[in-house]
Amino acid sequence: MKRKATLMTVLAVGAIALSACGKQSNQTDKSKASFGLNTEVASMDTLKAQDPNSFDVQDAVFSGLYRMNAKDKVMPDIAKGAPKLSNGNKTYTINLRHDAKWSNGEAVTAGDFVYAWQRAANPRTKSNYAFIVQTILKNGDEVAAGKISPSKLGVKAVGKYQLKVELQKPTPYFESLLTFNPYFPQNKKFIEKVGSKYATSPSTMIYNGPFKVAKYSQGATTISLTQNKNYVGPIKPKLKELNFQVVKSANTGLNQYQAKQLDMTFLTNNLVKNNQNSTGFKTVPNSMITYLQFNMRKSIKNNPFLNKSIRQAIANSLDSDQLADKVLQDKSKALTGFIPPKFVTNPSTGKDFRAEGGDLYHADRSKVDDQWKKAKRALGQSKVSLQLLIDDEDWQKSIGEYIQAELQKQLPGLTVTIKVLPQQQELSLVSQGQYQMVLAQWGPDYQDPTTYLANYMNTPGRAAGYNNPKFDKLMNDANGKDVNNSAKRFSDFHKAEEILVKDEQVLVPLNQQVYSIMRQPKLKGVAHHMVGAPFTYATAYWE
Repeated sequence: MKRKATLMTVLAVGAIALSACGKQSNQTDKSKASFGLNTEVASMDTLKAQDPNSFDVQDAVFSGLYRMNAKDKVMPDIAKGAPKLSNGNKTYTINLRHDAKWSNGEAVTAGDFVYAWQRAANPRTKSNYAFIVQTILKNGDEVAAGKISPSKLGVKAVGKYQLKVELQKPTPYFESLLTFNPYFPQNKKFIEKVGSKYATSPSTMIYNGPFKVAKYSQGATTISLTQNKNYVGPIKPKLKELNFQVVKSANTGLNQYQAKQLDMTFLTNNLVKNNQNSTGFKTVPNSMITYLQFNMRKSIKNNPFLNKSIRQAIANSLDSDQLADKVLQDKSKALTGFIPPKFVTNPSTGKDFRAEGGDLYHADRSKVDDQWKKAKRALGQSKVSLQLLIDDEDWQKSIGEYIQAELQKQLPGLTVTIKVLPQQQELSLVSQGQYQMVLAQWGPDYQDPTTYLANYMNTPGRAAGYNNPKFDKLMNDANGKDVNNSAKRFSDFHKAEEILVKDEQVLVPLNQQVYSIMRQPKLKGVAHHMVGAPFTYATAYWE
């Protein structure tokens, strides 16, 4: 996900009404817990969200066919056991439990999944994650292009409680995909009743997960969830209430935590160093990455980033080790490729993808002067102005200021202005291609290198606007003719990554994130995931 990418979310966690009125939370009340978010929840519609905060909150109120357990293993949720594969692993037959219910008491049926996936693929829906359905299910590309009706998408209900899913090609990570929010079901009757107001307030939402929304509005700084009494499923929630509050300042979050107004908060920058020996502190690894993304659209008049020299000069001006160790100081690690360590292993070798692919990026400032001179000659300018788009989180501001200072220091004649927007507005501009450079994040949606690399394929909706037939061929081979040969498949992935990071320098890897947490010692059960929604709050409990 820029899931935001968008998943380098360094969260800050708070209490809702309690912190708003300045009172301490009642630690003897073990029926509730409060969690905070570093940005507003962009959408409660599972087809419209693309940020980790939205995914996390949605994960508490919706259930899909499968879900990730605390060890990131795919487990049945509404599905009744594992899918049955046929037709060369392109057809999945999935049986559903008969007892799953919506919050209005109606049964969750196979038709609810068919409706949701067709709605996701329909270009009129303008789903931020349309591609994750369109590029996987049979006929999805034609639906995306408006050539055929969404009703022709490769999914149908066989009776009330059985799904038959047809894929474009074998997809080794499809079960992992089915745990992700865009593949959750939706209730057609309810959505058509409320229309465009769907998922904008508690009264315009319907749920099939362990919790339901009691308080929410778009752009709100507080969200409250209460137990869904009609829920039947594998999660057995122990808390009656989950509260979320937007706390964009990590300092504010820490102050509220220390005042016992927060049950958990996530630290950034020097707060990590200053509190790493405190009771309740821990670090949590994750697969979210931060990188500098250039807008590569050829349709932009005089687009400076179509010039390779300027991309190289910028990349070699930024020291990712210095950024992690001296600026962020949050225990994050410098990133040397697009795909981070400890995310996925090569099935044919058993080796970690990053270790096998080696270091593709390290800044080399000895090359900057020559590259910058070539760039200015190509642009026909002695002075260059560029804009960096970031959101309004603390850590984004810290990295943005670092990038601005280093580029202006290393590249004479360059002026970098920073445009700061709330995350929802920033994501909107990126999706529309209205930016020059953006501080991007990405968190994996499923356990496969494709989840990162596909962002740079020349397909509709890709924010980077990159177009390289050689790169596309490697990706198509990896997920086409080589899909059943893991050795060739991962070789394709490594070559594709080299094009992006080493050969063409169409992005600048910055860091692999970690979550640095202050959590009340007796608060347990908040599961963290390396893929999909970062956190499961529905399983939280007090010891």
